Amino acid sequence: MAPPIAPRRTPKTVCVVDVSSPLGGAIVDRLLHLGYSVHAASFSRGDSSTAAWRESKRVRVFAADPLDYHSIAAAIRGCSGVFYTYDNESFYDLWHALAKTLSEKTAWALAMDRGIDMISVNAGLILAGADLRSSPYLKGAPEMYEGGVLVTAKLEFLVDAHICVFESADAYGRYLCFNHTVCRPQDAVDFARLLSPTTPNPPPSAGLSVIQERIHSKKLTKLMFEFGAGLQAAE
Repeated sequence: MAPPIAPRRTPKTVCVVDVSSPLGGAIVDRLLHLGYSVHAASFSRGDSSTAAWRESKRVRVFAADPLDYHSIAAAIRGCSGVFYTYDNESFYDLWHALAKTLSEKTAWALAMDRGIDMISVNAGLILAGADLRSSPYLKGAPEMYEGGVLVTAKLEFLVDAHICVFESADAYGRYLCFNHTVCRPQDAVDFARLLSPTTPNPPPSAGLSVIQERIHSKKLTKLMFEFGAGLQAAE
């Protein structure tokens, strides 16, 4: 477990897109706690109108459209960084994993072409929201479980990861982000009950084997530990 991230001493202004998502709103909360000023861009997928962070004098809210360049440019103008958390699944009929892969590939190509310092954080199933069963991440879940790559990420941990890769001078490239792998029969049972509490008791699983884990997040774990330790040493 990485040490907790302490408040910054040099506040900056950053932009968060899209703040109507659970992840976007949580990142805004954390940034304000760390002393940042925030441009909060909302695509109005959810209802963030009652969010406590809207009352902060260090927040400017922007109505934006993912297909309108000028609305995005207005939100990020004057910012030293952008946290882009928007999931544009509503615009495409592609399989979720394929859509995410193609989107990230395009973003990397543009970033390298235009000299933008970009870092991507690729999370497992985010444990946030009212109905996890509707998450497109779950399409192919049985195959992911059998392949040892079905993973979940708690919202607070994912927020910590975003802050860490933004503030750490050693961060680069792509990071896989999760803090639990579903690889044992009991893990699968607990996961099913998380999605649907009324799931009936399964038959005994004593004879079932543990799935070999084929995914890891060592790169992120190492970065978060070293970054947190560095902050504590500087205090």
